[in-house]
Amino acid sequence: MTASLPHHVASRRQFLRVGSSLLALPWLESLAGAAAASGPPRRLVAICNNFGFYAPSFFPTEAGENYKPSEYLEILNDLRSKFTVFSGISHPDIGGDHASETCFLTSAKRPTSPGFRNSVSLDFLASRHVAGATRFPLLTLSTVEGGSLTSTSTGAPVPSLSKPSEVFAKMLVTGTPKEVEAEIDRLRRGRSVLDRMEERFGDLGRKLSDRDRQQVADYTEAVRELEKQVQSDEEWAARPKPEIESTKPTDSDERGDTVGRSKLMFNIIKLALQTDSTRVISLAIRGQDIRPPIEGVTDDHHNISHHGNDPKKIEQLKLIEKAEMKALRGFLADLDATRDGDGSLLDSTQVLVGSNLGDAAYHGTHNLPIILAGGGWKHGRHVAGNPKNNTPLGKLFVSMLQRFGMETDAFGSGQGTIDGLV
Repeated sequence: MTASLPHHVASRRQFLRVGSSLLALPWLESLAGAAAASGPPRRLVAICNNFGFYAPSFFPTEAGENYKPSEYLEILNDLRSKFTVFSGISHPDIGGDHASETCFLTSAKRPTSPGFRNSVSLDFLASRHVAGATRFPLLTLSTVEGGSLTSTSTGAPVPSLSKPSEVFAKMLVTGTPKEVEAEIDRLRRGRSVLDRMEERFGDLGRKLSDRDRQQVADYTEAVRELEKQVQSDEEWAARPKPEIESTKPTDSDERGDTVGRSKLMFNIIKLALQTDSTRVISLAIRGQDIRPPIEGVTDDHHNISHHGNDPKKIEQLKLIEKAEMKALRGFLADLDATRDGDGSLLDSTQVLVGSNLGDAAYHGTHNLPIILAGGGWKHGRHVAGNPKNNTPLGKLFVSMLQRFGMETDAFGSGQGTIDGLV
């Protein structure tokens, strides 16, 4: 049976409750009522890869619609019409080496200076605009513990969630702490939160259109797949690490599997958006001082990112970053294949992908690698700025916030919207 909810809430999203589990459903036209007339809600996802991307393999050499894809963008080329790539863009006067990660969504200057105080982040500002519309105004995620892209209006950091089981429970399970732990324990033992809901889904299905029934079937399959991945992640995290006579981490440490952790978070993000649990999400993809479990990579990721133009290190770096681009391609394709109203989940979601570093080898914060996908924009272009006199990244943020429904003409160091984005 459907949980009892105020009418204005039930019109936006529906829930099924069995025992201690409260499961959010995807946005369904059959249950949306008057809200269906305006279509699915607008959403925003911001992703930062803190070790950046090797510029010669990332940036196209031609601008406009007819650009030849770079080595990395070739991986995304089947989705070419779904994203815009930017060059010659950055936050002015950031500096700060790796500390610039905290400023990627804020544009606050000089994070290593004495007395530094951050400013409000893009995701936090967007979440305030839709506060109350969803169960969670904002999800701040990270592939490992520590660090956050999100800061409040006073510049205070918002802690990120990095443990998949915690995010899963936060998003899909409700009840007392004891009840929630019981559901997570069921998950660890291979039992799905869907197991006790089969009859409820059958009752719901009789009220839905054929398109919505297929959407629910796709959704439940995605939940089960995510549960399997969360269970596997929990099992590996609980296993003791091998004892070796060395202080150098090995690829057997799960922290080093940045790509695998990213994929798990991508699936969580998709479900969070699909269930309208939140409309604003940030994800920090954080490389480690650990060798990733990628064939052909023999050194730790951080050391390789400081390649110093060593060809052997660059080849290993490209192996890592190609794997990251393939994971991103899978995420965007998954959003594009997920129905949302008359379009796809990607159509209703702006996905910002980039890094706080333009040149990780020398901690450069100029010429950042930036992609904007989805969100209803007309894509398929390379918007090339001046590589010496960069366009403020804040101008792109202004465009994104306006598209999100906010009335603003400035963000951080950016005044007005960015040119070239249609």
